[in-house]
Amino acid sequence: MITQSQLLKRNVRHRGDSVALQLLDDDEEWTYAEFDERVNRVASGLQQRGLREGDRVPIVLYNTPEFPLSVYACYRIGAIPVPLNYMFSAADFEYVIDDLNAEAIVYDHEDRETIQTAIENSGTSLRPIQVGGVPPQGETFNSVLDSGVDSEPSPVSPNDGRISYILYTSGTTGRPKGVVISQASAYHRIQQAHAAQGHITQETVGLQLSPFFHAGGMGTMINPVLCAGGSLLLAKDWGPDMAPEAVSEHGVTYVVTVPTVAKRMADRDDIDEFDFSTVEVLHCMGSPLSKQLVTQLSESLTPNIFNGYGSTESMYDLILRPEDLPEHAGKTGRPSAAKQVRIAKYDPKDGVSPEEETDVGEEGELLVKGEGLVDYYFNAQDATNRSFEEGWYRTKDLAVRDEAGYVTITGRADDMILSGGELVSPVEVEETLEGYDAVVSAIVVGVPDEEWGQRVKAYVSGDGVTEDELDTYCKHDSDLADYKRPREYEFVESVKRTATGKKQRFKYRPD
Repeated sequence: MITQSQLLKRNVRHRGDSVALQLLDDDEEWTYAEFDERVNRVASGLQQRGLREGDRVPIVLYNTPEFPLSVYACYRIGAIPVPLNYMFSAADFEYVIDDLNAEAIVYDHEDRETIQTAIENSGTSLRPIQVGGVPPQGETFNSVLDSGVDSEPSPVSPNDGRISYILYTSGTTGRPKGVVISQASAYHRIQQAHAAQGHITQETVGLQLSPFFHAGGMGTMINPVLCAGGSLLLAKDWGPDMAPEAVSEHGVTYVVTVPTVAKRMADRDDIDEFDFSTVEVLHCMGSPLSKQLVTQLSESLTPNIFNGYGSTESMYDLILRPEDLPEHAGKTGRPSAAKQVRIAKYDPKDGVSPEEETDVGEEGELLVKGEGLVDYYFNAQDATNRSFEEGWYRTKDLAVRDEAGYVTITGRADDMILSGGELVSPVEVEETLEGYDAVVSAIVVGVPDEEWGQRVKAYVSGDGVTEDELDTYCKHDSDLADYKRPREYEFVESVKRTATGKKQRFKYRPD
């Protein structure tokens, strides 16, 4: 097994003068030799501040050069990078900091207030490192970089079981769960990314049009492209406004995004003025593509469309390739080369048995097995045990398969809402709403949304409460991240419950 740090050093030896990072915001290019030198300086700067092998380092950054620098500096000294969702609330950050017993945190100055609140309320003593601006406490990223030395720190020996990185995903009760990816799993994820598209090489020019903190940031873009020796484009304000020009000007070959952003690009009135002929892969993740959207993307952008399905825990499970589209658009895909996929009979009371597979067209829970899966949940052995059944990872997604082997996701076995690629716990939103004095009770569900896949809808019973009141209350609640806020309300006389008082959320889900 080869680690990410070793793969970077290999590229420095053989491709030192090739471009590793293109910084669109600063109009700069860093070669592999220059990127590696900066990695060494940040790594030694962190060591000077007491960071050691195994220390956990949350990273709250945008798609800027400090993100891969921080990640690979941690790899270099054996520390553990933990990319976090910059849309988290202060309470989310506080929980994760305490859960990790973090030693340092690297964050963007735009999130200073939220991060400082989390640090002050946490029970740990950690070192804040701010990117940009002047921090009220701690120090700047540049001071860490400037204090370091160019020479490589003592190498950390490879170990299949050692943690490579941790990603946090929303839990069913609202508390984030740390998804632990070992060095072996990280290596397999890189290989799976290369195999899934077949176009990530030394000639790759990659552009991610979604946040790096997602599993796709680490698993489909940063690690696969840099370890292959390709070039990575970086822009803090990524999106459909900047992307067409970036693709045309820099000859982008590999784009990772979500269907919503891809559609916004294709909807631009001037999209025909841009050259997408270099794009070998337009990989849309997070939700299925409709036939209508596939046709639009093929005509406006590129026919080289991939639609992938996976999770933070499992990465590449199912995929649709250009030859599958548009005929099978709307389906989720066929199993990727690296995964076994099984749809097992599911009973809400009895759970799932991997040995009892469903028939064609029969709904069941999707199970996956293979390399690159989550190794375990950090500090959560019970959650780990519940997520595996006889060696199969339980995705919690319900699915059906057709006679040709294509799988279609039909819903969730749990209550989680998937909106714009982010999981939202209805329990957490309900608890927030019920904290408002005029609310008696609330039930939250996901309803179909053409743009976001699902949107958060709240059914509320209360005394004269209005939608505007609740929306304002949620916006100002520091414990609820903004992306979890309900986008639709319906007021009811009372919330339906069982005889024992449990909420009957299933009665409010759309058919």
